[in-house]
Amino acid sequence: MRKLQFGMTALALVLLGFSLARFVDREGKPLTVQLTPQPSPPRVSPGEAGIDPAALNAAAEFAGKQGTRALVVGRNGHIVFEKYWGDTRFDSAVETGFEPVLVSLALGTALSDRLVHSLDEPLANYLPDLGEPQKTYTLRELLAGDRAEVTVDDSTDLLALTLERVTRQPWQTIVAQRLWTPLGGGDLVFHQGESKRRPGGVSAGCCLRARIGDWMRVGELLLNDGTYEGNELMPPRYGELVMSPSHKDSPRGFFTRVDGNFADKVVWLEGSDKQRLWIVPALRLTVLRIGGEPSSGWDEAMIPDSIIRGTTGWHPPAPGQGVDPNKFAPH
Repeated sequence: MRKLQFGMTALALVLLGFSLARFVDREGKPLTVQLTPQPSPPRVSPGEAGIDPAALNAAAEFAGKQGTRALVVGRNGHIVFEKYWGDTRFDSAVETGFEPVLVSLALGTALSDRLVHSLDEPLANYLPDLGEPQKTYTLRELLAGDRAEVTVDDSTDLLALTLERVTRQPWQTIVAQRLWTPLGGGDLVFHQGESKRRPGGVSAGCCLRARIGDWMRVGELLLNDGTYEGNELMPPRYGELVMSPSHKDSPRGFFTRVDGNFADKVVWLEGSDKQRLWIVPALRLTVLRIGGEPSSGWDEAMIPDSIIRGTTGWHPPAPGQGVDPNKFAPH
């Protein structure tokens, strides 16, 4: 079924005018993947979505003082609130720093197609020409950041190389065909990386320019456990792995953050300049903040908490809720 879906996707790409631009040169200039975007998610009023407009305005007021250029809120697959500063719009292309999560999501599609068999396989199974100790790393270790000596850039580079080998496609095509087209996203602008393992290849860990609205689609994909508008892109519960602690008490999932002191459980993408995509599974919320580095007074929880507390279905935790009694000595 998945192979048939991707065959149809490939045909659709041709019909939609899919094209890959060539590198302008070998000096690291951009490569553009042209895609015809599908209509944006439907918009509903805050009242219809069950969110207090005053809570949204409070979040926007704080965001506006922190160098924010766009604040977008979604619930249940609908766009509920948008606030833009300057000439930024829903379709503006931006660099966010969220790129690593695309590696974990693309790997999920490869698992679904059985191009990759297990997260616990060593890289040597797919990249036999790797040297030591890289060939002994497992996919799970790289996703979880278990190897202290391996940076995020190295992890994304090794995982992208693995996916390029098993799919026989360059990274930009993997992202376009396996993620962006099923999500209905628009153009992507990649940047040539500096990897010695992937000479001439585009970076998998940074510098992607994509539309603000398309990152809301990524948030919805995460929120729905790897399914978007009924299209299951990943194995069941893989999305849950991406958004769960990789180990007990770990602050991270697979290139996601799962820590923080929020009013509810929040999974978030940590981008450059405090750009954020906060996801609140229990309330079916996605909150995207795009902008520059705040000058001062940044509060990680202020924006999401203002919205969480104003959303129907949220209840303050009862006294003692979430406290682990095993951490305290008996009386």
